[in-house]
Amino acid sequence: MRRGFTPPHGGAGFTLVELLIAATMMSILFVGLGAHLRGGITVWRRAIATGETVQRRHVALERLEQELANAIVYDDREASYGEGEGALPRPRFEETGLAWFSVAPFGRRPLPAVQFVTYECAQRDGAWGLWRTSQFVGEARARQEPSPQLVLPECEQLSLQYAVFPENPAEPLEWRSRWEEPHRGLPRLVDVSVRFVSGDRLTRVMGIPSGRSAAPGALP
Repeated sequence: MRRGFTPPHGGAGFTLVELLIAATMMSILFVGLGAHLRGGITVWRRAIATGETVQRRHVALERLEQELANAIVYDDREASYGEGEGALPRPRFEETGLAWFSVAPFGRRPLPAVQFVTYECAQRDGAWGLWRTSQFVGEARARQEPSPQLVLPECEQLSLQYAVFPENPAEPLEWRSRWEEPHRGLPRLVDVSVRFVSGDRLTRVMGIPSGRSAAPGALP
């Protein structure tokens, strides 16, 4: 061997085989990191979607509860209600749907206004949801067709029960699936249960503080 000759493995360089092994190891490492990162992103997106769903359900039930809390008997005369134009639409407190008169917030109006509000779970355009409609009294009398508003997607069933207070306070409440003659008086407690397409269920008891009637024409 000549002096000054350095063997191939004696320097700082790498052979082709070593470079291929290193590249393979780096590829395996990056693939593992990528899979871990994708899993983290999937979990994060799922958590965000779950949080948004919970928040949307909370907001929808809060809105329903607020409008029920503002419910009134607009007119306690049976003759004021009917199907023809000019007559008031009938309130409904039934097992699967609600329709009632509710005092709307002030907003830009100088006086509070009354709206006729409905809620029901139904399938529209191939999708289930909790739908709301609202009309001012004049629009309801004119039998204008309200535009449904989707307030809670994937609502498959709305179940309602209404509390009847016993004469003896010591006796338990009686719950009924229908409230008779809502134009004369309103239930004080409503048990609202929402079942979703996923199988989840939300239940909340909502109160109606006042069941008294408003004088006809006193509110617009």
